[in-house]
Amino acid sequence: MQVGQVSSLIIAKVKMMTEAEDLTELHTKHKVVVSFLSYAIWQERGGKPEMLNTCLAATRTSGKSLEWWYQRIGNPPHSVLREATPRAVVLVSPHIPWHLWPDKEGFVQLWVAAASVVQYTEEVARCVVGTMLVIASHDTLLQYLTVGLWSWLTKRPTLHPFCMGRDRISHRCVVKAVRGLGDIEILKSYLLIAWSEERVLWNSGLNEMCAVLREDFGGVGTGHHRADLVQLLDQILNRLKQGFEPPERFGLYRTPRSHEEIKDHYEKLKNILLEVNVEAVSRTSYLL
Repeated sequence: MQVGQVSSLIIAKVKMMTEAEDLTELHTKHKVVVSFLSYAIWQERGGKPEMLNTCLAATRTSGKSLEWWYQRIGNPPHSVLREATPRAVVLVSPHIPWHLWPDKEGFVQLWVAAASVVQYTEEVARCVVGTMLVIASHDTLLQYLTVGLWSWLTKRPTLHPFCMGRDRISHRCVVKAVRGLGDIEILKSYLLIAWSEERVLWNSGLNEMCAVLREDFGGVGTGHHRADLVQLLDQILNRLKQGFEPPERFGLYRTPRSHEEIKDHYEKLKNILLEVNVEAVSRTSYLL
């Protein structure tokens, strides 16, 4: 039996396990999946994305990173990704621990080139935003993110449970970076994505968000933005009050905190929005 036929059979079995969400089997087959990744990237470049799609779906379902791929090929993965399509670069990036490599800048430059031309799909948007949030949490890498890349936030994708970007999304430096763009639509989209995670926010990031609400969303002309933000907060608080617990998959480096702490954060954000809304309405009445 030829190598291509063997790999097809194995990938077909992995696909079945993924669709069945058989985590035990997926964990045992993780190294097998990773061993096919370079070949899958090569196939995708030839117009056959099925194997890459299956490998990444299995990775997302199992919650495993692709760190072993880095160890297996003996070189930084971006040496392989340089020959990949923009789509492959973008889809693989959220699952590899590139932030631990010595040549972070080399990878980020490769990723920026790919993300700048890749075609939109919901999955691509998830991956672009997830990776971008990790990049933005590194001061030395922030310079590579263009306004065009930040505009992916307006797609408002839902991040994957094990996406590293979920652990960085409320860092103070990320909030400041988005705020510094001076684009209210991108800023609102960022907040909607961050809050939709329904988790404890980093304290420094929470404080920065509070300042954003007071100073960037307190104007007379931003009432519709405040309404969108309050609407989401109401939805989140209603679920929390009904006893809804956020997903257990809190990411790679965070651990869940108390239900009450999560609720307190969202109530604080809502109260600030209501306060600035009252002040804005008062100013409008005064002008009239």
